[in-house]
Amino acid sequence: MDNMLSDIFFDAGFIFIIIGTFFALVLGLGLIIAPAATLKLNERINTRISLRKKTRAIETPIQSEPFFYKHSKISGLVLIIGSAFVLYTLVTFNEQTLIPYLPKSISAAAWSWLLQAGHIFFLVTCTFILLFGLVVFIRPSEIKRFEQAANHWISTRQHFASMSKDINFTNKLVNTYPRGFGIGITVFSVFVLFLLLPAL
Repeated sequence: MDNMLSDIFFDAGFIFIIIGTFFALVLGLGLIIAPAATLKLNERINTRISLRKKTRAIETPIQSEPFFYKHSKISGLVLIIGSAFVLYTLVTFNEQTLIPYLPKSISAAAWSWLLQAGHIFFLVTCTFILLFGLVVFIRPSEIKRFEQAANHWISTRQHFASMSKDINFTNKLVNTYPRGFGIGITVFSVFVLFLLLPAL
């Protein structure tokens, strides 16, 4: 099975390299024979799409705190009721009764351990949510200090801004010496195809 997958990936990669080299050969010949038309076509194909503009809406902070503090009693009550209901369900429900309905590919002991770990995790989480809801319901002002320290905004767009800059050094060289680059690309492509095509 592993050998078959390796052969498939190798053959696919081999064909991909040959097709890419063929396109490079066409590009090289185009730069030699009709450089102006080839460069114009390349300029139309290389249309830049800025992901920074597309993802700007994702990076915009949504201020939900005013609504949350304005309706703190309702928010706290919803958290208290929801977490109390889940805690009651977790305490009264025996998770081990699910084992017969779970896939048999994993042993019953492993399922038992996973269910117990998940049960403890949700118990601890819901307990914290219940306490948080009580604080929101009784003294929402205590949450503001914690919220201001925790809600530190980190913009990924600013950190990756340098990756969105255009690097036109190569394009400028090709535009200045199209036939020279065309000859180099053509010679290299013919050499690669000469080595790879007999192996098909």
